[in-house]
Amino acid sequence: MPKILYTSDIHGNEIQYKKLVDYAVKIAADFVIIGGDIAPKHFHINQFISGQREFLKNKLPELLSPLKTKLSNSKLFLMMGNDDCMANMDVLEENNKDLYYIIHNKRMRLTDEFDIVGYGFVPITPFGIKDWEKYDFSNVPKNLEVEYSARKMSNYRLEGLKSKVGVWEDFDFIPEIEKKDSIQKDLEKDLFLKNPDKTIYVVHCPPNGTNLDITSPWAKSGGTHVGSMALRLFIEKHQPYLTLHGHIHETVEMSGEFKHEIGNTLCLASGNHNVGDDLAVLVFEIDKAEEVKRIII
Repeated sequence: MPKILYTSDIHGNEIQYKKLVDYAVKIAADFVIIGGDIAPKHFHINQFISGQREFLKNKLPELLSPLKTKLSNSKLFLMMGNDDCMANMDVLEENNKDLYYIIHNKRMRLTDEFDIVGYGFVPITPFGIKDWEKYDFSNVPKNLEVEYSARKMSNYRLEGLKSKVGVWEDFDFIPEIEKKDSIQKDLEKDLFLKNPDKTIYVVHCPPNGTNLDITSPWAKSGGTHVGSMALRLFIEKHQPYLTLHGHIHETVEMSGEFKHEIGNTLCLASGNHNVGDDLAVLVFEIDKAEEVKRIII
């Protein structure tokens, strides 16, 4: 059966990209998936957009092209994450379907039996870049009203910046946005509701209250669960075959686990950190996801 190699949160680390390609070739991976946060984030704010644009235009194709050369039948799926500038999507799309397939808000066939669908947005964070952030809920379930209110008070920074080509624009989340646009509303679309038991969901943010969403005690959120409550409800209700996540680099170190089961759904996180040379990956056969292995390269 087809073999999947998954990681996330490389943040432009060139050594990690090279390790990913080399390992994919070594194990003859049929599918390679990068679940968000693909561009560097070390730039000064004034060079952040242009620096990422240069990376996506020139360096990323250079790093990924050996996969096509050495493993021509393998397919690479990727998407942006919350630290990637949405204004540079046009550059990323220049190599779409040649070197890789962009999966955010798209559903694609993996095999005759399985689909893949991607989603890059995360609940509002304490950080300044707001390109890939949304309110979690538009209509809060009664049993989550208190928890959601506390989360917004403790972890939501409502003012920040959104990227345009070459410039930042001030942006504020206002109450009117919450009612109209949210992760909850997105997940109610047919794109995500179709055939969940035969779909692999690549969602940059993990579901709330799991082994996969725990921050470091030294993080701004202070060692708490920060995953998406709306995503958790979606998984509980629709029971997808498999979900793959990133976003919280340190969660595997915090929980000691890279797996979490929600009903019959297996949720996984790579727990990769872009600092250093070590790359954390997940490897599994598509029909035997429960036998997944987490490997440090």
